[in-house]
Amino acid sequence: MFGMVVVTAGLLFLPGCLKDRVTESYQLYEPVYALKSTVLAGINGDPGTPISQLGQICVKGSFIYLNDINKGIHIIDNSDPAHPIQTAFLNIPGNLNIGIRNNILYADMYADVLSIDVSNVHQVKVLGMLRSFFTGRAFSSDSNYVVANWIVKDTSFTVVPQGFVLIPNTNYITYPSALPGAFYALANAAAASSGTSGAGTAGSEAVMVLVGDYLYAIPEEHSLGVVHVADSTNPTEVSYGMGGYDLETIFPIQDKLLLGSKEGVFVWSIGNPAAPVEVGEFKHGTACDPVIANTSYAFVTLHAGTECGGAANELDILHATDLSDVTLLKTYPMTSPTGLCLDGSLLFVCDASVVKIFDASNPDNLQLLSAVSVNLPNDVIAVNHVMIVVGADGLYQFDYTDPSHVAALSVLPINNSKL
Repeated sequence: MFGMVVVTAGLLFLPGCLKDRVTESYQLYEPVYALKSTVLAGINGDPGTPISQLGQICVKGSFIYLNDINKGIHIIDNSDPAHPIQTAFLNIPGNLNIGIRNNILYADMYADVLSIDVSNVHQVKVLGMLRSFFTGRAFSSDSNYVVANWIVKDTSFTVVPQGFVLIPNTNYITYPSALPGAFYALANAAAASSGTSGAGTAGSEAVMVLVGDYLYAIPEEHSLGVVHVADSTNPTEVSYGMGGYDLETIFPIQDKLLLGSKEGVFVWSIGNPAAPVEVGEFKHGTACDPVIANTSYAFVTLHAGTECGGAANELDILHATDLSDVTLLKTYPMTSPTGLCLDGSLLFVCDASVVKIFDASNPDNLQLLSAVSVNLPNDVIAVNHVMIVVGADGLYQFDYTDPSHVAALSVLPINNSKL
């Protein structure tokens, strides 16, 4: 049952016969399984655990909740943004997504959704679990077990490209029976303020958000799932249906959800929160597509040159007064845009090696106020005049009290290395 291994290599295997046998070096990944009950009993980890790979981010009060891809959640005391402190770490293998309402944190553990009481971040308590919600990330046929770690071994052997498949958009190869779980567990995850009282502020890359008593998420790329969380000890799936094509992100606005996809933006009404229905869409060329909005406009970045495909690198601004009839207002060329956020009339856009801050009071004529250097920024949250940026090498913070003269506050580096 637990014999699956994953082999990594920089060589792309093509179908067909090879006349020559080639010896290559590989890294062999072998999963280490543990009982979920054992893993959850040890959820309170070492606060000093190094940050290895930044993912989703959520801000609630004076804390930053930072996903370390497939490892867990770092809780950062950000009372002083100039001196952020790693104050707690939650060991949650397979974690990619975070959502917070009041003192309850919702997090995925591979296919499962956990509800966690974080009233005391130094001693959190797991309250409940919804099993097998993220259907594409189930890794074991026995739902009582979870992949707790990976053993990595360097090895080499003569390549025979038969009986293996390439995991899409990665340089991992594995046995066909290991998909799709291996893809979701090992491929890098690419992290919208919900405006809901008591909810945390998430980044524009979020695929799981909380609105009222409901959690909305993308369990696999073609579906929108709904979980009732009024009773945090018993999160319950209430619906699971088609939500468009190649879905990537969710942004809640009023009684609607904006679903960013590789093909466009899909608008779903949550007038009946337990049974969302599609009410509109905006199609664009193929590209990665986070989306945010206010009551008048939606802002979409298109990012090409990745697994999303396409060739567009741009910022699209849409008329969104009537979300059932979204139309294009204007397109602005970008270099390689990713995450974005709004603070009043200010628009923040991660683009290549900078975060651009625009005066968006007139979206038909954006005015660039500043461009702040960050190493490959992926997502940004702006709150209380502090801009929090997920970069390739750390978590950056800046004071944008004067958006034309932004001041650096701090960098929380990956792996505790010096930047």
